Amino acid sequence: MALAQWKDDYATGIAVIDAQHQRLFEAINRMEGAFKEGTQEDEAKESLAFLARYTKEHFATEEAFMRELAYPMLAFHQEEHAALVAAIQVLQRKVDEDLTIPAHMADFAAHMANFAADWLAHHINEADMGYVQFARERPAL
Repeated sequence: MALAQWKDDYATGIAVIDAQHQRLFEAINRMEGAFKEGTQEDEAKESLAFLARYTKEHFATEEAFMRELAYPMLAFHQEEHAALVAAIQVLQRKVDEDLTIPAHMADFAAHMANFAADWLAHHINEADMGYVQFARERPAL
């Protein structure tokens, strides 16, 4: 069973955001699987790099949406986003420091994947649903 499970409860009703959230869940699972299964080092590193890139892309999409809405909690959201990006960068640095991926790196990657999966689920349910509700209550722009 995949570590990060998409549930319909996470759906915001905003197609592009929901699609990106689903890809983030998939990326977390690919990263965790690549490190856990001891697959090729390049595959593990690329799965992590994709997660890092796609997270930034998704956050830029969300933040642009919030700016367009004049969402008052944008700064809070940006801080949360920056914290996850920083955590992923820590993992990337740890991986880059090792020439090969030792067993302890797989454990660390699993820890990070759990953290990212929990973070994403909580962030969607709490922070993201806040701007979704705000958008629904605003008159059409």
